Amino acid sequence: MRMTRNREQVYKEIINSPVPLTAYEVSKRLKDMSLTTVYRALEYLYQTGYLKRFSLDNYTYYYSPSVHRHFFRCVECGRLFPIDECHMHDYEKYLSEHFKFKIQEHFVLFSGLCEDCHKKKS
Repeated sequence: MRMTRNREQVYKEIINSPVPLTAYEVSKRLKDMSLTTVYRALEYLYQTGYLKRFSLDNYTYYYSPSVHRHFFRCVECGRLFPIDECHMHDYEKYLSEHFKFKIQEHFVLFSGLCEDCHKKKS
């Protein structure tokens, strides 16, 4: 299979986003493309290794495998925030030594209240 124009558009939306996106979010950004087409493109891009994905609360989020990021998700408003710094190397070393794991990568998602939602609750 090849990289069609639709697949390329979907791919560009995902890799240019600072946070993972759902199929619905991609379809809102690409107004001329049906949600079904977006789903098909995302599945192709995932299966061929162009994108990675994770599921949370019945939604599947897609993101670029080329950028190492962690994320924070607000449990109140549902927004995702990128965390560019990574301080997991010491923990990876501990896990590798203590449990004899061969860690190839990690993915971290924090959750709680974002600044705006925290202020509203205070």
